[in-house]
Amino acid sequence: MTAFKRFGFLFVCAALLIPQMGLAQMEMTYEEYEIKLMESQNQAAETNKLLADCKAAGEKLSQQIADTDAQIAATQQEIYDLVGSDAQGIKDYLSKLDRIEQQLMGLMSLSDEDLADRRDEFDAIVETVKTLKANKISLLPEAQAKLRNIDKLIERIDARMPRKRIKKYSVVRGDNLWNIARMPAHYSDPYMWPRIYLENRARIKDPNLIYPNWTLSVPIGADQNQHVVLRGQHLSSIAQTAYKDITKWYRIYKANKSQIRDPNLIFPAQVLEIPEN
Repeated sequence: MTAFKRFGFLFVCAALLIPQMGLAQMEMTYEEYEIKLMESQNQAAETNKLLADCKAAGEKLSQQIADTDAQIAATQQEIYDLVGSDAQGIKDYLSKLDRIEQQLMGLMSLSDEDLADRRDEFDAIVETVKTLKANKISLLPEAQAKLRNIDKLIERIDARMPRKRIKKYSVVRGDNLWNIARMPAHYSDPYMWPRIYLENRARIKDPNLIYPNWTLSVPIGADQNQHVVLRGQHLSSIAQTAYKDITKWYRIYKANKSQIRDPNLIFPAQVLEIPEN
């Protein structure tokens, strides 16, 4: 057999065998495909179930969040109603407290001498804080925390603040001690005029005569263990304030006999020594 014939014979055999081998291989691949397909379908079913469960859980969680948000909004509105304000009003109130705290921190950093010159500013802050405390917003926890800190700062500054200080006043045409004492910046009480007179005796010879451009010293407050008598006060009421005991008025009288001739008669602007309890 020639080489060509032998090659042809092998080619024919190969041609007959290849289709049979391909069919066997196709049948195995198809079986494997069916298995893989079934596995994929099962996995897809499980995945779809998980997705459905996740979707249901997500919808439930969204509803819970919506319900919680509604409860929070309702509670917040109740708080607004109780304090008689709204979100902006509360924000503004807390901002005022922050500014006051900053002012007090600034006063705390001053020397004692400079602090004494800022007494009016300090007194104004104290009055502002009293007003803010009367606001119902002060009952909120955040406001309470800020007010506690402010109170501590006020207490520390007040402990350093001199009890008595001197304000300077320049006399203008038409002034008299009565009107100067009546000024809100001083005593808001004309009957306190003797205190200005006594503080300026070196210059004022006659309390009825003061002149424009004079600079007068106006004492405000009193030193420790002293009390400035106000209109309507008497020794027993002062004893009640100082000692919580009206029967101790005699101690005040005894300590001030040099200026009290009759214990039933004390006068506005007198500065009394208050013995320690």
